[in-house]
Amino acid sequence: MTRQHPIGLGLLALFASALLLGIPARAQDETEPEAIAVPEVDAEAEVSFLKDVAPILVENCVGCHNPKKAESRYDLTTFALLAKGGAMGEGIMLEPGDPDLSYFVELIRPEGAPRMPWKADPLDEQKRMVIERWVAEGAEYDGEDPSSDWVALVNRTREVVIPDAYPYPMPITAIAFAPGGEHIVASGYHELNTYAIADGSLVRRSPGVAERVYDLAFSPDGTRLAVAAGDPGRLGEATLWGVTDAGEFTEPKRLVESDDALYCVAFSPDGKRLAVGGADRTIRVFDVASGDRLAEVEDHADWVLDVAFSPDGSRLATASRDKTSKLFDANSYESLVTFPGHGEAVYCVGFSGDGKTVFSGGGDARVRNWNPDEDAKQVRELGGFSGPVFDLKLFADGQSLAASGADPVVRLFNAADGAQSHALQGHEDWVYRLAVSPDGSSVASGCWDGSIKVWNPADGTLRSTLIAVPGHPDAETADAR
Repeated sequence: MTRQHPIGLGLLALFASALLLGIPARAQDETEPEAIAVPEVDAEAEVSFLKDVAPILVENCVGCHNPKKAESRYDLTTFALLAKGGAMGEGIMLEPGDPDLSYFVELIRPEGAPRMPWKADPLDEQKRMVIERWVAEGAEYDGEDPSSDWVALVNRTREVVIPDAYPYPMPITAIAFAPGGEHIVASGYHELNTYAIADGSLVRRSPGVAERVYDLAFSPDGTRLAVAAGDPGRLGEATLWGVTDAGEFTEPKRLVESDDALYCVAFSPDGKRLAVGGADRTIRVFDVASGDRLAEVEDHADWVLDVAFSPDGSRLATASRDKTSKLFDANSYESLVTFPGHGEAVYCVGFSGDGKTVFSGGGDARVRNWNPDEDAKQVRELGGFSGPVFDLKLFADGQSLAASGADPVVRLFNAADGAQSHALQGHEDWVYRLAVSPDGSSVASGCWDGSIKVWNPADGTLRSTLIAVPGHPDAETADAR
């Protein structure tokens, strides 16, 4: 059974599989989103576009018909564009009062040619009849502006139910050491979960994020937490949370919303700027204090999976699914150089301690160290991995590097010469995420199987194991939400 990088995981499907089988689900289709509950339609009440029709379209159609990916040039993200149609054929898209004369209805019928959803099962009869009934009743739009993005409105207002108890540990897609080094914050389902390293207990559950959390970063002074999250194919968000002296999170401030997931965040060394990247191929930089957008750069041809500032804050490095790592001037945001050496998706990136070279990890099972000031010439490569390298982290002192990927081992290297110093073994599955404590005394690793391990990098010994299973009766938790 195959697996994939966590950016393609269907977490609701994971819950369902765990409940039915008692084992963790593995790979889901990369575009499979979290299922949206379609409300029952009152037989006597008039069908509402936003309440009744829109959730069906978001679940089944918008993933292939949006501004970034408009199959057949048909964008469904505003009512005006839905009614206008695309390049799929002749005919009136919506004929108010007559479904049989509406080409949109023809497209969603089982015999439609072409049929939506394309290369998927037809809409079930209940959902299709809701849409046909809406057209028969006049195909009215009950929003304020037909040209506004109704998809974002539906995604923001749909009800989210976080389970009191997870049926099974979830894959760890983001981790970070909390200020003080005694707690770890980890990804959850529409929430952030804080664990005590000493005993593995769940200290706090903090809801208020999108379905899947992909990256976490505390500001250098520990007063803010940046979160990259999203529902693939539907929305992405980068949020900024305040952090109290007690380690609690204040109400998040949303910096940006996107029509697809956001995957990475990074603070500048002075904590004044935040870089964000995601599936829309865009790099955004924000002023942390005001939330103002300072820059927006579209230079990659595919998803931006990681971002990192140089130690002096003058340059910004990126990793992308377009098989490149790039370097930008962090003041003008002009592209400086491109490193194409991986030949596969590049998942992670970081700077050497002196900022002179860049480390990147990718689908070629290598960490590559390259010099941006010498036309991205490769200095050395770090190997030993059994598959793609999903994450790497440089220590604050610049002397060591931790890397992990599609095997159960966390590898520590000397950043200066690339020599491996330790192979941290104890996980039983792929290790997706890493974190290094600010003082460099601990390394945390997050695994597919829902475990988080904390290591002593000095001697490679295991300090603690945490299990990401909030509310489960077999888990010891201080379940305070």
